[in-house]
Amino acid sequence: MNSEFANSSISLWDMFYVGNTRRHMHKDVEHIPQHIYAQAWPYFLILLVLENGLRLWQKKDVLRLNDSITSMSHAILQELFAKFVFRGSEHCLYFWIYANYKIYELPWDSTGIWCFVAIAVDFCYYWTHRASHEIHIFWAQHQVHHSSEEFNVTVGVRQSVFQSLVGVLCYVPLALIVPPVLLLVHQQLNLLYQIWIHTETISTLGPLDYVLNTPAYHRVHHGSNLYCLDKNYGGVLIVWDRIFGTFQELRPDKPITYGLVYQKNTFNPLALQFFYNFHVFHKWNIMKGWKNKLRSVVKGPSWIPGLSWTGHDGRRASVPGRRKKYDVKISFAFKLYLLIHFVAVIYGYSIYLTEIPRLYSGPVRCEAASREITSRLVAHDVTRASDSRLVIPDLGYNY
Repeated sequence: MNSEFANSSISLWDMFYVGNTRRHMHKDVEHIPQHIYAQAWPYFLILLVLENGLRLWQKKDVLRLNDSITSMSHAILQELFAKFVFRGSEHCLYFWIYANYKIYELPWDSTGIWCFVAIAVDFCYYWTHRASHEIHIFWAQHQVHHSSEEFNVTVGVRQSVFQSLVGVLCYVPLALIVPPVLLLVHQQLNLLYQIWIHTETISTLGPLDYVLNTPAYHRVHHGSNLYCLDKNYGGVLIVWDRIFGTFQELRPDKPITYGLVYQKNTFNPLALQFFYNFHVFHKWNIMKGWKNKLRSVVKGPSWIPGLSWTGHDGRRASVPGRRKKYDVKISFAFKLYLLIHFVAVIYGYSIYLTEIPRLYSGPVRCEAASREITSRLVAHDVTRASDSRLVIPDLGYNY
């Protein structure tokens, strides 16, 4: 198969990980779609409309504007801040190990290998996700995703700006055999799949419940009730939870309360991004002895001296039942203004991702330089000038 058969556009089917595999087979990283979240926004909005239509039909409340705008603001922050600032850095170790220590090079154009890597990446995602809950400093970043008291598709895009840096080590073992191009494709598709499972409108997928992560299982994962804590970490597949003892069925007799155990009552996305890091610092500060201070950072959020890693054998804090959701009452006119304003922000965001690279050559050349460095590393074609700076002759950039 030649690289020209690959298609850089995202389709609605990709949101469910059932698109044509040939469309996502790329010979090198230069042909992987950029700004995949931006490309997926139209389909995300379609899912949002469909979900609210189902909620009305099921006689449930539609989304709350304040919470939903907050969730989507996190998506924009992640793309503009995390993807711009950290873009590529979370994969540097992976590229380096693959370029220097791979033991076998899997073909990039095999359907069988493509499917195998999809499963392997999901396995690594399980451990990344589990670490995000069971290592306190990682939870300080991941808690952003759990900070909503709602459960709808907008929550699926509520992510931490540092989330991409959290799971770096969990994917590294794949670098021994899996080409970086396959890793990057499946990391993106894996996350797209997880958007639509954030909904209360679907109760079951029938026989697929035994294999796939479903909305019902993910509802449990987002609960702050005691029986929900540290359960159902799977991304696409739920089999990893069944294997490793973290699976939990939804209990209809136990209404789920969404959000954090100690909820942060604000709709300010910047506050939600960073506030929990101060809790980590406070816990570090009150611990006696350097060993306990270190444990307070690397062990679970519920850990205290004398308990197991996650603190599950102690009296864990949880939400025993329903709690009143944080809300701010504003006039209809003000809500309409916020909606129009946010639509303008979304439009500006799309312009930034599509028009700016064409108007200014600097960012384009920087992006091209970054991709060239990656290609050279993978191809073992890195050269260094006499002053030890990395030279990219084709682009004229010296780093």
